[in-house]
Amino acid sequence: MMTRPLLLTCMGISIAILSRAAGAALAVTPPQLHPDDAGIVVTEVQSSIAGPSRWSVRLVAWEAGATEPSPADGLVSPRFFELGAGERQIIRAQIQNRSQYHRLLVEQIPDQTPNNQGLAFRFRFSLPIYRDAKEPAPHQPSLPLVAGCHRFENPQPIAVRLVLDPDVKGPQTLLPGEQAELCRSSRTAQR
Repeated sequence: MMTRPLLLTCMGISIAILSRAAGAALAVTPPQLHPDDAGIVVTEVQSSIAGPSRWSVRLVAWEAGATEPSPADGLVSPRFFELGAGERQIIRAQIQNRSQYHRLLVEQIPDQTPNNQGLAFRFRFSLPIYRDAKEPAPHQPSLPLVAGCHRFENPQPIAVRLVLDPDVKGPQTLLPGEQAELCRSSRTAQR
């Protein structure tokens, strides 16, 4: 039987390995997208996986508070592709509704051959598509200096990237009107 500290250590090591593996699967340039005047976004992916890998791409709506992505109107090319080690693929998408926020989901398609080697990883990359090149605008929320969690709502009419003190944890990006819990771990000295 595994003790709680040992279990937590194993979980931490697993998360670190998975994070490195996900970062090593695809290099994405640029990772944040802004549509041009025709509503088109372009990104390039490069495989770091040792063997061939198959991928699918889809355009989804990015909505505040949504737990599952919903399909969005638009065109994606290519919809499916295969990459060998080190190979690159350019992905294009045309947004139909420019007033909404979107995400481009690039998902690995599992290999159909039986694999008896234990865990099989499938990677999924979710690339934000902002409405405007000014997004996400940096925003530093005004929070109480006491430890604890505080509700915050994005007051801007555009998406913001939160600039947080080192002792504050919370999401990095908020859409207009989106709310989140920002948690301060310790009391901060008066500035």
